[in-house]
Amino acid sequence: MTRLRTHPLPVAARLATIGGSLGILTGAIQTTIGSHITDWTGSKDRPVALGLLTIMLSLSVVAAARSLRSIAGPRPETLAAIAIWLIVVALLCSTTVGRIWSIPGALLLAAAGFTIAGCGWRNFCVVVATNWLHGLLGVLGGFEVLMAVSAAPASTIAAGLVAGGALITAAILTSPGKRTIVVLLVVASLPFVALTWWTIVTPLVTIAALVIGLATTASAARSDTPARRTPRQSKVSH
Repeated sequence: MTRLRTHPLPVAARLATIGGSLGILTGAIQTTIGSHITDWTGSKDRPVALGLLTIMLSLSVVAAARSLRSIAGPRPETLAAIAIWLIVVALLCSTTVGRIWSIPGALLLAAAGFTIAGCGWRNFCVVVATNWLHGLLGVLGGFEVLMAVSAAPASTIAAGLVAGGALITAAILTSPGKRTIVVLLVVASLPFVALTWWTIVTPLVTIAALVIGLATTASAARSDTPARRTPRQSKVSH
């Protein structure tokens, strides 16, 4: 891989910090007065839950910005993951708080662009091509979080948040030797499946997550297994 160019990373860190901080503010606005300014917040049915979700996602962006300030410089895999996460949060929160997300979302997309520049486009493409299954598992987790905030009883919301968080954690931990942990994390989403028995979506997501998690750990194990060398047959002289 090519050598990392770290000069865009401080810019990315500043943009992500500002965007994440403004995101926390917009989430607070949605939580407190979102139902009174529906033209700006998207006329959401559950402004409190969506506002809290926006705050949580924005806090994760601020934490990612701290990683970009690392003195040693993050690895290409870390930079690619941060860039993708910034894009996901920028797009996802545009659906949770409406038009007031315009400025934070633009800042996060700009931060993602500078992060990709710091990683190097070729490195970024290699990381994405190698770890796309991890990303798909994380997307399923994010989908369950969105389903959770639209659920009615508090117990269903809590189960959905646990299920989504477990799948996102499984996406991070899908590496050789952690297959049992991944399976247990997917099993953690079963209460959400039971509480939403009336829909076929949640069991399908859980089954897909289990298959993807097992496939990812198996793929990682194969890539980490050194190729066996076939010994050369030596001629024996009599």
